Amino acid sequence: MSQPSLPIVAVAPDDWDDAIALIQGPQLVVGGPGTGKTEFLVRRALHLLVERTVAPESITILGFSRRGVAEVRSRIRDNLPATLGALDVATFHSYAARLVETRANDAGWETSPQILTGPEQVALVHQLLLNEDPAAWSPAFGQLLATQTFAREVTEFILRSAEQLQTPGTLHGFDRADWKGLPRFLETYGEALRERNRIDYGTLVATSVALL
Repeated sequence: MSQPSLPIVAVAPDDWDDAIALIQGPQLVVGGPGTGKTEFLVRRALHLLVERTVAPESITILGFSRRGVAEVRSRIRDNLPATLGALDVATFHSYAARLVETRANDAGWETSPQILTGPEQVALVHQLLLNEDPAAWSPAFGQLLATQTFAREVTEFILRSAEQLQTPGTLHGFDRADWKGLPRFLETYGEALRERNRIDYGTLVATSVALL
């Protein structure tokens, strides 16, 4: 059964009030840079907190960067008539880290895993690639397994795959000759993370989605 499509409405800033007041169901705000997406989000939060008297602890606001999150938090607080208590405004990764730390056992970890830094992740991938059989990879890449450049490329592939919720099983489904070796390597990499009680940023996001 297909899902009903959401209505698409072009809304100018002067007409935001009606859109901001719509609180039932999902709402997707799309706009280019400078069109007011952040301002809409701030006003939506203020509407919930002030007009609807929603408890701050029941609202979570997520953003991409620390700077952007700090700006949203500041703009909301500056426009509140009074301090209403803690308001959870966080980056996606910091929220995911808290979730995984709290629910580590549910995600299959004995203790909360430590997050790999970018250089640490590349180093781990490079170390694992050194033990790979070139014959198990595409001929185009089999001779590059020992290089740092290829380790960085594979690391990027691992991150993007995790963020897109792709698994070794789903990657097999793409049937791409140039990806030969990658699905099995993802399994090897995942086992290495668990042995070391570590987690990368892509896996952090994917794990938090699974927990939610």
